[in-house]
Amino acid sequence: MKQEVVQTNLKDSVSAARDLCSKLTQNPSRYSAIIFFASSFYDFQTLSQELHNAFPSAEVIGTTTAGEITSEGFTTNTIVLNALYDTKSRFKGILVDDADKFPIVYKQDIENAASAAGIALSSPTAGKNAFAISLICGLLNAEEGLLSLLYSLIKDPNFLVAGGSAGDDTKFKETLVSYNGQCSSHGGVFLFVKTDSPFEIYKENIFQRSGKSVMLTSVNPATREVFSIDDKNPRKRYAEILGISESAVDGAILEHPFGRVFGDKVFIASLVQFDAKGKLDMYARVLQGSEQEILEPMNLAEITEKSCRELREKIPNPGCIILFNCILRTLGFKKKNQTQTVTSIWNKYFPVYSGFSTYGEQYGHINSNQTLVALVIGD
Repeated sequence: MKQEVVQTNLKDSVSAARDLCSKLTQNPSRYSAIIFFASSFYDFQTLSQELHNAFPSAEVIGTTTAGEITSEGFTTNTIVLNALYDTKSRFKGILVDDADKFPIVYKQDIENAASAAGIALSSPTAGKNAFAISLICGLLNAEEGLLSLLYSLIKDPNFLVAGGSAGDDTKFKETLVSYNGQCSSHGGVFLFVKTDSPFEIYKENIFQRSGKSVMLTSVNPATREVFSIDDKNPRKRYAEILGISESAVDGAILEHPFGRVFGDKVFIASLVQFDAKGKLDMYARVLQGSEQEILEPMNLAEITEKSCRELREKIPNPGCIILFNCILRTLGFKKKNQTQTVTSIWNKYFPVYSGFSTYGEQYGHINSNQTLVALVIGD
């Protein structure tokens, strides 16, 4: 697969769309899929329609972001466009609207979209040469519901989804996604891909297990609220476990998220904040009676280098790389002046790539936080 990455910081949405198109090397009819990441600064509806009109024969999906990523580094207030072309791959997208209410009504449409890409979701080997990309509005708490719906249709446990939740530059007011010019602030997009090219979907954690576990003894899974930990006030118990004062917990949550352990994999559930009474808000769904491990950070440069090395070993000749990087990771990188460190390592290993800062990351049927999900497709 071939990937072209172009970027613009022109402020008018129509001018920006035309600027992006002018920077591409191929005739618009050659591209099979367009994936764009746009700052919430832009008129997203206008931008989406302009790009759909510019590439009428391509599947065009997009999302608002909490920051954009290219080989030039971590940016804001820009648009990044990925133009993909490959005679060995088929693409088909679908917009699931009202994802926080009745996504099940799209069950047949999801199956039809997968089928149009040549994928039989009922096949026990569907994941051998296929996957899906997800872009989901990031303020609905709808990620788990959409993934559950999708995986209720998938019979192959090895079929993977790679994706991210839409952002809005940390304003936390409205996020948007689009498919072929149609936009939604309450939906999610799936892009099904069937390909003869090798591919790898990789999840990177920059945290490790600490051996300090807690039980969430009173929660509201729908709102992602935690009312008690080990039958104690959440803020008080979190401070006790870390050995810090309650006044210091707000400064600790970025480096000590919760981790859900499945086999040998750790999925991160980030802490939003403790309110005045000590109640805890989460970025990912938490379940009543679930055990969570409080994580601790590892060496960022070492982990980034290790991830890139493993990806290049699995896909020696990458032609397309898309990175879904949690906004909390991005904020942490900036806080420690490590954005250039990460960009330099990515540039060392990746000939082409782009991505965006997300409000959540999808890897398979799990929605996580403070995670990097990397989609790498061979040339």
